[in-house]
Amino acid sequence: MNKTLKVTSLILGALLVLYIVLKYTGMCSPYTMATSGSEPNVKAGDFILASNLITPKRGDFIIYEFDLPEFGKSSFVHRLCGMENDTIQIINGTLFVNGKNIDEQYNLQHSYLLSETQFKALNDETIEHFLITTPEGSTGYLTFVDDVDARRYKLAKDRYRTLKTIPDPQTVETYQQPWNKDHFGPLIIPKGKIFVLGDNRDNSQDSRHFGLIDASAIKGVRWKTLFTFDTK
Repeated sequence: MNKTLKVTSLILGALLVLYIVLKYTGMCSPYTMATSGSEPNVKAGDFILASNLITPKRGDFIIYEFDLPEFGKSSFVHRLCGMENDTIQIINGTLFVNGKNIDEQYNLQHSYLLSETQFKALNDETIEHFLITTPEGSTGYLTFVDDVDARRYKLAKDRYRTLKTIPDPQTVETYQQPWNKDHFGPLIIPKGKIFVLGDNRDNSQDSRHFGLIDASAIKGVRWKTLFTFDTK
């Protein structure tokens, strides 16, 4: 019995040391997704592993540190969309990098202004939604739907985009340009900087709002999701 306990203690101790080494060297670090900003591909509450052994490339989900007034210095998870010398432009809600439509290769999430009948047809009241009146005077359910479901329910014409003539105050303050989340750029990414976006494009605080990120702030690249709250 004593021998068994000793072996067990040695194994547990070795695992603990391995965990500490992997975590604090960044070779394999655990993170819990705190927000819905990268849904539908990384859900709020997902437990993910990231590694600094993976070289970040455009399209990866990265973990980085950034200092926001409301949160302080915190870790965030967003998709890496632009690197130095890339030209970023968002045209009517679609991201173009160096003139290429990037969004078409991903299942993203956008907002749609739906009637009560349309909303009930989704048959999923867990979908995030708000009853609103738009600046244009329309009333309906502002609903966040991923691209797959939007195609299934033929919602393309109901996608809600901010008009080009309505600049976002935070974006204007950051870039000194009359841009918003759906009409942005063109912007050339300078040396040592990156541009990140959440896949939940209409419900994410990202580089469109708080600016470019230092490339040196990247802590790792997501390589595995251990637990997910995706119920689909």
